[in-house]
Amino acid sequence: MIFTEAIFPLFLMIVLGVYWGIMRGSWRNDWLLLASIVFYGWWDVRFLALIGAVVFVAWFAGLMMKKREESQRAQLWVLWPAIAFQLVMLATFKYFGFFSESARVALSTIGMDASWPTLNIILPVGISFYIFQAISYLVDIYRRQLPVETQFARVAFYIAFFPQLVAGPIVRAASFFPQIDRKKTFSGGLVAAGARAFILGFVYKAGLADNIAPFVDPVFADISAYNTPSVIGATFAFGTQIYFDFAGYSLMAIGVARWFGFYIPKNFDDPYSSTSIAVFWRRWHMSLSFWLRDYLYIPLGGNRLGPVKTYRNLMITMVLGGLWHGAAWSFVLWGALHGAALSVHRFIMGHVAGKELIPALGGMFGLVLTVFMVFAAWVPFRAESMADTLSVWAGFVGLRAGGEASLPWVAFWVPLLIIIDSVFSQTDVLKRISRTPIFRSPSLYWAGMGCLAALMLALYPLKSAPFVYFQF
Repeated sequence: MIFTEAIFPLFLMIVLGVYWGIMRGSWRNDWLLLASIVFYGWWDVRFLALIGAVVFVAWFAGLMMKKREESQRAQLWVLWPAIAFQLVMLATFKYFGFFSESARVALSTIGMDASWPTLNIILPVGISFYIFQAISYLVDIYRRQLPVETQFARVAFYIAFFPQLVAGPIVRAASFFPQIDRKKTFSGGLVAAGARAFILGFVYKAGLADNIAPFVDPVFADISAYNTPSVIGATFAFGTQIYFDFAGYSLMAIGVARWFGFYIPKNFDDPYSSTSIAVFWRRWHMSLSFWLRDYLYIPLGGNRLGPVKTYRNLMITMVLGGLWHGAAWSFVLWGALHGAALSVHRFIMGHVAGKELIPALGGMFGLVLTVFMVFAAWVPFRAESMADTLSVWAGFVGLRAGGEASLPWVAFWVPLLIIIDSVFSQTDVLKRISRTPIFRSPSLYWAGMGCLAALMLALYPLKSAPFVYFQF
């Protein structure tokens, strides 16, 4: 089940109605856990066993760590096998085919027979997200940032909470568990806060991302058929589409969680206005960026072991972050490009000349350079093959011989939507409008919200595109 399916509003209304009709807080949580099981099982009931295994191992390992809480060294004997189990589950369901095919190609290249039976394994929706949450729960216990939860249902509730279950944002255990016990009261402010986030997310997804997709998909389906300006235009359109698509899902998840009295962290903060690649990764998919920083980059040594090892740690973190997005060498390349960009940025800023040069060139130079790098790196993220990736990049430097097909002129104006969104975000235009006297009337406020939702429904394509991050 996804937020844009016709069944979801009915599901949500039933769950909300029963939730707020239950007076006892613990029963509310049990009801939400049951709803989350139905939500995930709606796609394929077989994978309830998988998420159940992930939850059980996290819960049981937590109990075993509690028995050894006097010694962190002793806890490691529980922590590492538990994390290994979670990663094996992720590798089996997401990367088995990738590693198998890569090994076959490598062996064939050197003349060895590499024919073996292959398994057709379905990728479970959201597995990358909820396994990362299970790992963060165990690591936070080890770091003494979180007490062990003895109740299986509470661990299951944290990992399987349906608003963010299949595509994030990744919620930290230390911020979620205190909310479970917090008293929650239904109010108009809670409804309005959830509605603002959900409707804005729906605008991003239904009104913008899904209407950009028809400009992007035909081009990347047949790169050679289109002329160079169209290929470049489609690249920038895709960068726009993926932002509105994923930021839209994140906002909808935040809104749904808010209706139940839970806070989910902000996942995007105007990333395309970043003046450096380092700032970009503090604003793009923030829950993943900070997870990779805290659970991978810093444990590797971060920037504490000298510049060479810092660059190594950046590359490892970003390459693995790219592989997290998908089981393909194109995602590895995408991660490597960002790792290299972060390393170059740190090298420049680590020298006196760089500290003087960057401010002298001004923020606009950094903005243009960052945006160009990010959009160019989206090419392997979206292209169907390495040949297509190289063809698009050749177009960026004027070395591509393109086809004759072209995009309609309106496609080239799609990136302006990012500028408009950035202006609205930085100037808080919507907040300013909502504070004017005419919009303080609840009836006018909800009438405006209703009109906006109706407009997005009218613009919603007859065949909606799936959320881009559902494949991860």
